[in-house]
Formats: sequence, structure tokens, C-alpha cells
Amino acid sequence: MLITSTNGFLSVVNSPLDVDHLLVRAKSKADLSRLFDERRIYPIEHDTFSYGVSICKQEFADTLIKMIKCIDYTNFESGMITLD
Repeated sequence: MLITSTNGFLSVVNSPLDVDHLLVRAKSKADLSRLFDERRIYPIEHDTFSYGVSICKQEFADTLIKMIKCIDYTNFESGMITLD
């Protein structure tokens, strides 16, 4: 899953190490640090993404809820949704 928001550009995939977790990846550490504690962010080896955070599925759901609560509904008329 790819997510583009004002928090950054993220990729979410199943964790290769734990079936109960997801890996949230980003090109820059700053994109992840807007959502997660910087101490949890670690470098990963990937062609496109350089940093990752391992999270359980419930935490990911909670993170999405936080992002949805920040939608700027004034942009609906333009067809664009901005996630703050």
C-alpha cells in the first residue's frame, strides 16, 4: 500500500520477519519521524526506500485513524484530499 500525505510518502508491506507486523517504509527518515518515534526508525536495504518502522497491525490502524482525522475537507471540491 502506498500512502501520500503531508506527512510524506510511505509504503506499507507485510513484515518479512513477523506475520503479525507490518513494515512501514519511507525514502527519508523525516517522513517516518512525523508519525513515529525516531528511536524506532531503522535503515533498510531496498531499491526505493531507505528507512523502516515495524508496527503491529493495530498500531497501523490507529495511525491511519489519526491521519484520517486530519483530512482537510475544504479540498474535496477540487478532487484532492490533503492529509495533515
